[in-house]
Order: sequence, then structure tokens, then C-alpha cells
Amino acid sequence: MAQIWDEMFVLVELVLVAFFFVACLCSACLRRGGAHANGGQQQGRQPRAPAAPVAAPASAPPLLPLYAARNEEQLRAPAVLPHFPYPARARATSSEPPPACAICLDELRQGQLCSEVPACRHVFHEGCIRVWAKKKNTCPLCRARVVLPRAAYGVAPADDMV
Repeated sequence: MAQIWDEMFVLVELVLVAFFFVACLCSACLRRGGAHANGGQQQGRQPRAPAAPVAAPASAPPLLPLYAARNEEQLRAPAVLPHFPYPARARATSSEPPPACAICLDELRQGQLCSEVPACRHVFHEGCIRVWAKKKNTCPLCRARVVLPRAAYGVAPADDMV
């Protein structure tokens, strides 16, 4: 009788170990390939509303044009954003925190090279957003696409602009 219990105990242990292994494997796959597993679209997730962090100051250059991609390959290519020196900001109240780059969390200072994401107008240090854009084609704050699909706003592709 004791031998039967020993065999059942070993069998239950094997089943539990196998279940734990499969659960860990599934969890790792979901974490790693969440958007890649279903063609780049995440199901069930609603886009977040844009936060109200750093937007371009009124004295910044005018809104940069939106360029559209011709195909999916161009949409996934690293984005290259124009840069500009950060302008002097108007006198802020003492309670208002200075604007900061959301990537490195360092303050945006007058004269530093910055880049603006055209779709949402969030501003970052030029070096920070350049490194980010090599890996992701979205705004680090609101996840707005840096390069939009061609039909998104009826914008002509960059190649067609003269």
C-alpha cells in the first residue's frame, strides 16, 4: 500500500512541475512578444490619453509637418526628427516645475538641442529621442506614432513633397 502512495506522489509531483514549466513558458512568451504575436496589434488595449507633460513652448518653431509612410516597412523604419535649440521660456511661477525630458528626466534648458514629435508635440532632448526612435517609432509619453500611415490624415508622402 505504501508503494502505491509513493508512486502517486511522484506522479503528482511530475504533473505539478510540468504545469509550472508550461505556465512560466506561456508567461514569458506573452511578455516578450505581446504585440508581435498578433501582427503588431495589441488586442484589448485602448490607447492612453496623452499626458500633459512637456509640450513645445509658444516661442518654439511652428509645428513640424507630418510625413506619411508609403508602406509598412517605412512605418517601422527608425524615425529621424528635426531638432532645434530649446527656447528661453517665459517667467514661470515658483510652483511650476521646469520642463523635463521624459526619457532622461533631465531639465530642458535654453539652447539645448531638442526634438518635437509632430503628432503630439511632446519635446525631448535630441540625443534622447534619437536613441529612442532607433528602437521604437512612437512617442515615449503618449505612444503616438512618429511616422503615420499614409492614409491617416490625407498627408502626402515625404517623397512626393517638393
